[in-house]
Amino acid sequence: MARTIVILGASYAGVPIAHYLLKHTAAKVNGLKVIVVAPNTHLYWNFASVRGILPNMLDDDKLFYPLAPAFAKYPSDRYELVQGVAEKVDPSGNVVQVRGHDGSAREIRYDELVIATGSSFKSDMPFKNLSSTGKTKDALHDWVERIKTAQSIVVAGAGATGIEVAGELGQEYAATGKKQITLVCDQDLPLSSKFKRDVRETAKKELERLKVKVITNAKVTGNTSTKTITLMKTSEPSTTTTLTADLLIPTYGVVPNTSFLPASMLDSRGFVNQTAALRAEGFDNIFVVGDAGNLEDPQAVHTDAQVVHVVKLIEARLQGRGAAAVPPYKPADKIMFAATLGRNRGTGQMGNWRLWSWLVWLAKGRYLGTDYAGALVSGERTLRVKDW
Repeated sequence: MARTIVILGASYAGVPIAHYLLKHTAAKVNGLKVIVVAPNTHLYWNFASVRGILPNMLDDDKLFYPLAPAFAKYPSDRYELVQGVAEKVDPSGNVVQVRGHDGSAREIRYDELVIATGSSFKSDMPFKNLSSTGKTKDALHDWVERIKTAQSIVVAGAGATGIEVAGELGQEYAATGKKQITLVCDQDLPLSSKFKRDVRETAKKELERLKVKVITNAKVTGNTSTKTITLMKTSEPSTTTTLTADLLIPTYGVVPNTSFLPASMLDSRGFVNQTAALRAEGFDNIFVVGDAGNLEDPQAVHTDAQVVHVVKLIEARLQGRGAAAVPPYKPADKIMFAATLGRNRGTGQMGNWRLWSWLVWLAKGRYLGTDYAGALVSGERTLRVKDW
């Protein structure tokens, strides 16, 4: 009997799931067809975007990898790549309504649905995919030009993306006296308080070593489109002050890409209610993987672990094996985190241990994953599993 799996999203989760099903599961399940629905024609290696927004750092071929050639090796009756966005999902009817980039409308029926739509940055910042590959490229190139001409730059937000952007700008410009770089963080140190204090202190120290000015206990507020940037102190007493800068780079405000789903499937923040079986709560045939779900914080290491587990769940379901055939997914019980601070340094945390700077450089900072991005797109590996 024919079986159709629809995968919404074609990035770090959707792409390896589709490859696994086509490479391995299709040989075990007669009539299996995989349909991937995504607005992007290329996988955007956004891990490297923190370096890619700087002039003359990374060419487009290190950031964008075409999807169609990677799937052309499979029989054409087994897969389909649909360029468009899901506008609505009807779980009761097992139907996805899709709007193509050409304006066309289409209903796609599914037996199993995989929600791997990820998340986006507010303000259309190209640290994640925008509404199409073309728009993502345009936004990235626009920021390259803005950074090229700016003499003073403020990075707002001191999460992982913020400190990585500040580190890249610091090494290239502040350390050499070419531009003034400032990082604004809303706590007394960069990064969230869930991380060890010495990890956060290392981030601040390394940025200051690169001549980045770090402003703590403040956040950007008011009109940010002019050269005068208003800061509100987050510590008592709450006061405001201003900065003068040529350019503001916001690095905060990640939101899940789930607006096409019924509100009943979402939590108060817009994430899909995701069970330990990596399903949407209440639906055995709807799987949720990555940033769109609420089981774990949006983080690549969690996405990859879910990818590795969910293909086993899907395969067991397709083969008619019971729910007990695959044990429940176990969310990570320890912090796994690494952030680059310029091209040669970094910080991170593994459990209760602070990672050495050289180890972050070795594992991440040298290439930001661009050395294996092509292998992920072609289905040879996931982010961490080297034999897929």
